[in-house]
Amino acid sequence: MALRNNQKLGILPSLEVLPFFDETFLRCANLHCASYSSYGSIAREMLLGHVTAAVIPWEIFISEIFALPGQRNQWTVAFFSPAGPAELVLQSQLHKNIFCGNGSGKKKFPSKLQIGIESRNSLTSRHLVSWLHKNSTSPRPEVCFKFLPMDQRLLGLNAEALDGFIARSPWGLVAEERQLGDLVNDFPQKEALQKLVMVFHKSQPNLSVLCGTKALQSLSESRKKLSQTSHIESTARLMDACGAPHLPCELLKKAAIAHDISQWSQDLGADISSIHTELQKLDELAFLPQQISANEQTAKLLVHA
Repeated sequence: MALRNNQKLGILPSLEVLPFFDETFLRCANLHCASYSSYGSIAREMLLGHVTAAVIPWEIFISEIFALPGQRNQWTVAFFSPAGPAELVLQSQLHKNIFCGNGSGKKKFPSKLQIGIESRNSLTSRHLVSWLHKNSTSPRPEVCFKFLPMDQRLLGLNAEALDGFIARSPWGLVAEERQLGDLVNDFPQKEALQKLVMVFHKSQPNLSVLCGTKALQSLSESRKKLSQTSHIESTARLMDACGAPHLPCELLKKAAIAHDISQWSQDLGADISSIHTELQKLDELAFLPQQISANEQTAKLLVHA
């Protein structure tokens, strides 16, 4: 595979990837970052050789890259990162009807919901179903998921083509700021089942620095520094310079402080054991493609040689 744009890191802008825009980490990794509005776009660019590394949800990487023909020996998993807070935003009138429409204090859901999420292969769908099971009585609403890029989720909500969407913080805040809908305050923002993964193409051996302790240490230091407003602003500017979709710095600051990003769990280096464990978790959740086996042999394909 000819890689025409070496050292290009694909990301979807959000609070969870803000630590990656620390200048120390970027110098260590020697990466040029590019923003995309969907993980599907990042996956396509990876397959075309336009992106040599990516920060992407683990389950999406496995389904949309690793499971495809010819990809088993192409990618290295450098480390796992914590997924950021998820935000559910609903159309304002629907939000009002659900949370205070019947005067009883109980949530009153419509019979059907159309909700935008990032991918059919994302654990986000499981996240919403879990929340509905805890908050609605039988019969529960029928959910139709629409798999849309971030910008189209905002447009869909604005056009009333969606009842709501789920996205990583602070995209729900963006929708609320634009008066497109209202955030659901009791939606569980941390989904323990979901992880991000840093992956890179095996034809780029110099990116193996991402597998070392230096990269993990610089990310750890970046997370700690994100307790400082000045560091949030500087990393937000670097992320904004990578292209659309753009996130307002003020909303990133608000989210970083509200969710105390400096205290998130640390990134975990990838080895056969950790990759094997994460494959088994996807298998238990029925999110592992049938052509992939959750064993150590599969894990060995993804570690740095």
